[in-house]
Amino acid sequence: MSTTPAGVGTQKETVYGGPGTQPNVGGTVYNGPGLNHTATRTAPARPVQQEAGAARSGNVFFVIAAFSAINAVLILVKAPIVFALGLAITRVSADSPLGAVLVLNAIAIGAFVGLGIFASRGVKAAFIIGLLLYGGDTALLLLSANPTLHVISIVCHGIFLFSIFKGLRQIS
Repeated sequence: MSTTPAGVGTQKETVYGGPGTQPNVGGTVYNGPGLNHTATRTAPARPVQQEAGAARSGNVFFVIAAFSAINAVLILVKAPIVFALGLAITRVSADSPLGAVLVLNAIAIGAFVGLGIFASRGVKAAFIIGLLLYGGDTALLLLSANPTLHVISIVCHGIFLFSIFKGLRQIS
């Protein structure tokens, strides 16, 4: 016969009833699930898929800034061609004053590099501002004297606008 009283609130003990090395939080000694099927370990944090998509979509701003910088150099050396991927606002006449051309290009390129930095971090406002600025740049192409000369640029702007929108949608 047992010397422990039976009744409400009694617990069954193991052969060794001493304290464990870890606090009992519902699991076993080996950190497996306890009787109530709760695990004592937490799973390691996995990177959020949303941030990876935002980083990839944020790279579009860097591409736009890079091609705009190349276009600025091409215009300054009076090359007969420019790339369709850059900003239309940086495509000023080579006859314009050099200081004004450099300031305009530095502001536009710097703005898109800044947008790329914030967009790569997943900042939603960077995508919205980038959509508005690049949409306005697309409007400059459409409202030019002869938009048929800029068909390839308009198509590239449309693809990049869609890519920026896709990045915004991944964050939302």
